[in-house]
Amino acid sequence: MPFYENFSMNAPTPLGAKMARREANNVLKRILGYKPDIRAVLELGPGRGPFAMAVRSRGLDYSSVDISWTSLRNLSVVDKKVQSLVPPIPFAGASFDLAFASNLLEHMLDYRKALLFVEEMSRVVRVGGAVCQRVPNAMAWGLHFWNGDYTHSFFTTPRTVSQVYLDVGLQIEAIYPVSGSFVGGMASLTALLGKIIPSWVINHGANPASRLSKILYSAKTTFLLGFLLIGRKT
Repeated sequence: MPFYENFSMNAPTPLGAKMARREANNVLKRILGYKPDIRAVLELGPGRGPFAMAVRSRGLDYSSVDISWTSLRNLSVVDKKVQSLVPPIPFAGASFDLAFASNLLEHMLDYRKALLFVEEMSRVVRVGGAVCQRVPNAMAWGLHFWNGDYTHSFFTTPRTVSQVYLDVGLQIEAIYPVSGSFVGGMASLTALLGKIIPSWVINHGANPASRLSKILYSAKTTFLLGFLLIGRKT
C-alpha cells in the first residue's frame, strides 16, 4: 500500500520521535504493571519502532508483523519480523505473553474484522497473557477520526473496544487515556492541546505536499485523546 510505504519513509521531527518513544515506554510500563512476568512480545504494526525499542530496552523477546516491508526493514532491534496483512496472524497459538497493537484496530473494515483481529491476538497469547490496544478515542476525535486517515473504518471508543473484548472472552484489566507522551491522568489535560491546535489554518491538513501542513496536523492528532486498553486471556 503506497500510502503506508510513504508513511514509513517519511522521517518524524526530532520532537515527534522523542514523544513517540516516551509514550511507548509509558504504555509498556502500564502493561507490565498488570503482567510483570512478560517475556515474549508480539507487536502488530510496529510503525517506526518506538514500542520495539521500549521492549528490547528491557531485555524482552520481540517479534512483529506489518504489511509494509519498508517499515519492517527499518527495525533494527527485532528478533523476528514477518510481512503480512492481518488478520490472520502468522504465528502459532500460545506463542507470546503479550500481543500489542498501536493505531491498528481502527483500520479494520468493520466490526467482524475487528472481532477476528482481536480473536487472533488472543489466540497467539498464552493463558494469563495480555492483549492490548492503543487506539484513538473516536468520541474525542470527531470528524478528525476519518479526516486523519482515510482507512479509519472501525469506530474505536472505550465502550466499543470493550464490547469486542468481552465477545472474544478477554477480561478487561484497565483503560487509560493517552495523549502526547502521557498515559493516565495527565493525558486528559494534555488532550486539551489537541482541541485548540488550529488545523483550519492549513485546511485541516489537506495538502500532503506541504511540510507545514503535515507538521501542524500531525501535532493536532498527536494530542487528540486516545486510550490504552489492557485485556487478559483467562
